[in-house]
Amino acid sequence: MKTDVRKRFGRLVLASIAAFLATALVGGAWGQAPPTSSGSAEAAREKAKEKIQSAQETKQGAREEIRDAREGARDTAREDRRDTRNTREAAGDKIRDAREGVRDTAREDRQTTRDAREGTRDTVRDDRQVVREARRDGIAARREFIAQRIRSGDFGLFLRRMAGGLQVSDIANRGAIMQSGLKEGDEIVSVNGKPVTSEREFVDTLFVDHESNKAAQVVIKRNGQQQTIAIQTRPFVDEHLASDNRLHDFGLMLDESDPSHVKVQAVVPRSPAFYAGVRSGDQITGFNGQRINAVKDLVQTIASLTGNTTSVEIKRNNQPRQLDIDVPDEHQGDQTRTALKPALPSPIAAPPAQPTQPNSGTRTPPTTQPRLNPPR
Repeated sequence: MKTDVRKRFGRLVLASIAAFLATALVGGAWGQAPPTSSGSAEAAREKAKEKIQSAQETKQGAREEIRDAREGARDTAREDRRDTRNTREAAGDKIRDAREGVRDTAREDRQTTRDAREGTRDTVRDDRQVVREARRDGIAARREFIAQRIRSGDFGLFLRRMAGGLQVSDIANRGAIMQSGLKEGDEIVSVNGKPVTSEREFVDTLFVDHESNKAAQVVIKRNGQQQTIAIQTRPFVDEHLASDNRLHDFGLMLDESDPSHVKVQAVVPRSPAFYAGVRSGDQITGFNGQRINAVKDLVQTIASLTGNTTSVEIKRNNQPRQLDIDVPDEHQGDQTRTALKPALPSPIAAPPAQPTQPNSGTRTPPTTQPRLNPPR
């Protein structure tokens, strides 16, 4: 369209130039014409006037055409600018719409992500709650007294199988077992009128009525003489339930042969004590800033622990050291079930002989054994 306007404008300009030249030539010819008669001169002047008039009209027409061409060019340019503006506005609207769409999509995606995270947190929270409740139930079940879960060594009585029954091979020198009336070397014949020939039968029959205050009637042979001993089982149950399970979770196996010292007999791998750097043979002298003189001091201190870590003071090769130990969660007892005391020997074999001091006339008390589940 712009090219057509330029062509029309060029033709008008050429026509105007031609009209101007024609007028100039006519005027020159009129001024150079030889004098003639008055009639001929008048006619020539009229003719020249007509030519001049025609040339002026042609010039005026060319001007008008130029004016029209300019107006048309302006209108065309104005329309082009309007079209360009409209195109830009349409493109801007599309870009704005696209940006709004991207923002809305991103907003929805973020909301979806937040909702998914909230859902995941809720699920994880619920799962953790379920795990915590399961652990609490496990701890409660573990602390519940079930005779099938314990062995005689758990309350300090060590038995060996012999022909026709059981014999007391060793007995702890503290705890409820000291008040039972049993002695080393006694042969157990029956419990509550039922003959027993194995450790499992003895424990199950002894605690069959543990919820009552009725004493169990145990028939034994001592020095060839048969006699009946009444054993109250309630003290054994209370002693069992009063034991601190959290002490086991630290991964410490203590040697209780010397009541005046708390000595580490072994450390369970991958336990808090193991990662703290506690070693076999270390003597625990302090825990959480409290002086430790006996196992009961350690148990009482652990029972009141709070926080994630605490300090433990030990003596190794007569050199004091201080270590940091992680405090296991009270609900994580099922994850790392460790033992406070050494493993229980087989019920058919006698416990290992305890070393004695020459000419001392006394026997070193054995270490008590951990609670172990019976074989299924």
